[in-house]
Amino acid sequence: MVNKSSVAMSPRQQQRWKSKETMFAKLLAKLFAQLKQVPLGYLMVMAAIAMALDLYISTSVTPLMGVSFLMCLVVGVKWIGVQPSNSGNQIQRLIRKYGLGACLFLFAFLWFMLDFTAAPAHAQFFRVAEEWLTTAIPEVDAALVSLVFNVLRALFLIYLGISLVKVVNAAQQDDDWKTLARTPIIILIVVTLGDLLATYITGPAA
Repeated sequence: MVNKSSVAMSPRQQQRWKSKETMFAKLLAKLFAQLKQVPLGYLMVMAAIAMALDLYISTSVTPLMGVSFLMCLVVGVKWIGVQPSNSGNQIQRLIRKYGLGACLFLFAFLWFMLDFTAAPAHAQFFRVAEEWLTTAIPEVDAALVSLVFNVLRALFLIYLGISLVKVVNAAQQDDDWKTLARTPIIILIVVTLGDLLATYITGPAA
């Protein structure tokens, strides 16, 4: 059990932390502006890698699962090329139509959401930052901090869900789905990298 009074920050430490928060927000804003210039295919690959890293560092995903994922991916690609079938041809058509980056992103996103629903207590954005804020500033009500973070998570997931529905509908109607997908993917990358940086700065949860 952590003694909150022993880890409370002094006024100077609080001022330093506020300056770090400001610098952190500026870095994320600059990153968001730079990502707008990146092609969508690369953005999807970056989002898939960022989600995989976040799962590996912040949750219960083990290195064995990561190695198994890579092995299944390699075997699947080889199987499609060596032994074509109806399912293999469908996958090839999907890759040709939407790109390999889109398929990797969809697989990583589904993997991320499955882990989130399987272990929601360990698969939440900014979980480590929430626990650190609760123990580092005992003057702040823990229930209020939890409420704020849960509201932010809910808004984020609702936004991603609505954006995903719009992108899927546009793709089915052969509309410009790439323009609709760009902003949600950039936001996902920024939030995921922010979660990784927050975990690195505040340290892993006990």
